Amino acid sequence: MKIYGPYTRKDGRKHVVIIHDDGRRQTKSYPRLLMEQHLGRELTEDETIDHINNDFTDDRIENLQILSLADNSSKAMLGREAKMYQFSCPCCGKEAFKAFRQVKHNWNKNKSGPYCSRQCAGKATYVNPWETTTNKGK
Repeated sequence: MKIYGPYTRKDGRKHVVIIHDDGRRQTKSYPRLLMEQHLGRELTEDETIDHINNDFTDDRIENLQILSLADNSSKAMLGREAKMYQFSCPCCGKEAFKAFRQVKHNWNKNKSGPYCSRQCAGKATYVNPWETTTNKGK
């Protein structure tokens, strides 16, 4: 087995390329490789390497810790509150709040709304298949 690197990616994180004896090529995070060598075992798929001081360029072994995927995700979200968007529902007129990322996502897809609930969204987009333009008003 040969290990090449570490190489620095455009985002500043480091990785290594491992060529196994059977010719397989594998790319692995450099901090993950350091922790595996330090522990003397491979990490499981559920284990991730976290930088304690949140500086991903600091790969000292004292700055690395093993976290589960769930714990690592919740640590990454600390201090990041969702921006809320206040609007008036076009269907019922109620004042409502939604996470701005949801509203922006729908805007980017040219969807109507935002609506205060799924019920209002359904009312606004429902097309009666039995109603034709000639039956209106009769």
